[in-house]
Formats: sequence, C-alpha cells, structure tokens
Amino acid sequence: MEAVKLLLQVPKPLNVSKPYLPAICRLLLCLLPLIAVGLPADAQRRLRYTNWQLVFLEDFDTYRDVADMAARSPWQFTPDHGPTLTGNQYEDEYYDQAAVSLRDGYAYLTARPLPEPRTFAFKVADRDTLKKLHFESGWLSLKPEFGANRTLGDTARWPGNYGFEYGLFEIRCRLGGGAGTWPAFWLFSGPTEIDVFEGGDGQEYSNNVHYNNEQPARIAQASYRSPPWKDLSADFHTFSAIWTPIEVTFYFDGRWLRTVPARQVPTFPAPANVIVNQAVVSYADVSTWPIGPNGPYSALVVDYIKVYKPRK
Repeated sequence: MEAVKLLLQVPKPLNVSKPYLPAICRLLLCLLPLIAVGLPADAQRRLRYTNWQLVFLEDFDTYRDVADMAARSPWQFTPDHGPTLTGNQYEDEYYDQAAVSLRDGYAYLTARPLPEPRTFAFKVADRDTLKKLHFESGWLSLKPEFGANRTLGDTARWPGNYGFEYGLFEIRCRLGGGAGTWPAFWLFSGPTEIDVFEGGDGQEYSNNVHYNNEQPARIAQASYRSPPWKDLSADFHTFSAIWTPIEVTFYFDGRWLRTVPARQVPTFPAPANVIVNQAVVSYADVSTWPIGPNGPYSALVVDYIKVYKPRK
C-alpha cells in the first residue's frame, strides 16, 4: 500500500513532453488511473468534519505554567488510583506532574529513567503487593469532577462514571521514539477501552477496541508500521476515532484505517475518560532513546486534543 501511495503522490513533471520521458515513467503514467480505480473505496475515504461540532478543545495555549494548568484545567497528572497502572506487569513508569511541561503551546509528557527505583504498594485480591518502578513519565486524564454533560448526550451510568459517550476523538501529537516507550491516546470507562492509538519506537502504532464486560474479554487489535522514511517522532500526526453505538472507526492523518463493527466487539453505552500518557515497559532499551542534557529521555509532544459531537 505504501508503494501505491508513493505513486499517487508523484507530481506530473512540468514542461516535459511525453516522448522524452523514460519508458518506466510513461508506463507509470499509464497505470496511475488503473491504480487509483483499483484502490478499495475505504482506503480512499477521508475524515470529514462537516457533520461534527467541536465540543471540547485542549490546545495548552492558555496556561502560564503547569501549576496554573493543574489549578484551572480539567486534567489530572496521575491515574485515579495511584501513580501507575497495575493491570500490566510490564508497565514500569511512575507518573508525576513533574514529568509534564508546557512550551510554545505544546504539552510535553516526558519519560526518563529514575536515579533510583520508586516502590509502589498496592493490593491484588486483598494481598499486599510491591512494585518497583524505574521510569518517571507524564500522564493526563480528565479529573473526576469533570463529570458527564447531559446536554451533550453524556449520562453517567454509575457513581464515578464521567467523560464523553460517543463522538469523534482526535489528538495531534509527535511521538518521542525509543524502544520500550508506549505512548497512547485512549478512552476508558471500565467496560470499554478504545485505544485511538498506541505507539512504539517511532515507526509503529496500533489501535484497539476492548470489551471487558465478558470473560474472557473481547478485543479487536490492529498494528501498523511506517516505512523507514516516515518516522512518527520526526513530525506531528493526527490520530482520530469515531465512536458510535454501532461501530468504532479509526483514522491516521485524516485517512481511514479500519472500522470495528459492534457485532465483532461491542462497546458499553457509558461516558469514557479521555487519557493521554507516555508509558514505558520494563524491557525498554534506553540506549535507543534521544539524549538530552540530563541523559536519555522520550517526550510525547501534544499539540491538541479535540472531541466532537454530531451536529443536530
């Protein structure tokens, strides 16, 4: 598919008569209409905003600093139940407000190795458990007091349920790169998790739909790898998902990736929290990370987060 995209993006040479084109170029020019016709309709489908109304925008332009952001924004800097997520044994990061910074209208969620591991105590099935965490990193999720806005069609289904139910969710960001980094933009309610994107070393990303109301949980996963010349840590890209009662549709830079119908993996009709974070796994190879004045680091840089609802 990447090869086809390249062919379609090659501009027609100007002021060059056809007889003087190399034979291979003449062949390609003849094949272009056939290639375009042969592409699946879905692969040519672009994200259209005409029927969507912006209801939430975070562009990080209005805060003096992170302390001001902590006081005035809808965001918190750690998960609800502690400084890390305990459901995945490989997660090795300690989320801290100190790992979030603002500069030139961008939010930086920066992962760094800790000088000394931090210990986090929690319970699993009423058993005391300790976990040593080796990285500090950044997290943003909606505060519980954000609530659910009934006028937007978002109705809390149980105490502590908040966020947005259905809509178009989008982030524009630049990945930090480095093996073992795990940046993500996702929606979570408990029964439902929608990973608008999960990243990796700068070349890879995925999207997923989880339905946790059944055992075993149901999941639809898809992974993608960019070609060597398209490093996702070199520039900004948009990752979007449209969540409706009947399906979840994913886009990259405004182009359709795939649609997961509810008959394959359903979603639960309840508001979901909006989360962006820079996770790190325990087997991360910091020798592949960028090097700064204070050593290796990897920063997920966020330009904006948007939520749209259908126009009425």
